[in-house]
Amino acid sequence: MVDGGLSVVVCSWKRPERLRRCLKGLYDQSVLPREILVVGVEGDLDTAHVVEDLRSQGPTTRVVWQRGRAGLGNARNLGWSSAQGEWVAFIDDDAIADPRWIESLAKHFRNGTTALGGQVRDPEDGRIISDGSFRFWLRDLHLCPAGCNMAFRKSWLEAVGGFDENLAYGFDDHDIGIKLTLSGVRVTDVPEAIVWHRRSWGPTRETLGPNLPQYAWSGAYLIARHAESLGVSKVEYFARFCALFIELIAMSRGPRHGRGRFRARGPRSIVRTTWSVSRSSLLGTLFGLKAAKASSRPARQ
Repeated sequence: MVDGGLSVVVCSWKRPERLRRCLKGLYDQSVLPREILVVGVEGDLDTAHVVEDLRSQGPTTRVVWQRGRAGLGNARNLGWSSAQGEWVAFIDDDAIADPRWIESLAKHFRNGTTALGGQVRDPEDGRIISDGSFRFWLRDLHLCPAGCNMAFRKSWLEAVGGFDENLAYGFDDHDIGIKLTLSGVRVTDVPEAIVWHRRSWGPTRETLGPNLPQYAWSGAYLIARHAESLGVSKVEYFARFCALFIELIAMSRGPRHGRGRFRARGPRSIVRTTWSVSRSSLLGTLFGLKAAKASSRPARQ
């Protein structure tokens, strides 16, 4: 067991078989966590059945339910705020932890480290998706952990206000990395802490296309939210916004291992995609700017 206790939070979205594989990987760890918390969507009986079925095979495992608006930011906050351990590690239900994942993270806990980011690999070909952390593309100064393989001291998550619940689909890991960095916390790379993750997209996590607008909204919101605090000029902000827009349109048109493209093809599909992404990006930008402005106001006395 990890000194001080480690809670593992598994964010799950109605994928019982993937959740089953994820939990079995956590039960086979060389060092066991204090507890495992599965964050599920209220009313998802399949998730409850999987946890109940495997409960006797590993450490204490319980489900905490998202009620109302569900999303990644909300799920991660619900998970760490419900955790009993001094440390909280995050993994998603479509990922499988290497048998020495917790052991590798725990070696750094003893050194006073506050935030950790592990290595993420594709189980099909072994390629590295994230080498322990990735540089936030708004500025090459900030290291952000990958969402399916990161660990934090719980007190620091509390100090920075946790995850941004406006980021319901993507970029929540970027956001927490930036907030920690701006607070003076260094995210430590732990490449030996490996999680196997088949990159996928969408609420069913099979196609990017139907959820491209949500992804665009989150990306635009994130840029607008942190541009000023990172010292990004309006010209650079506009350039980054355009780069995000073009990248998302390209992602929607090209295959990603047989996934990640809109089913409809042709000029009309391109027009619909462009309109949907641009509208979502604009709304994300406006909401991000509003949030940034609100957070910069002095507190009322």
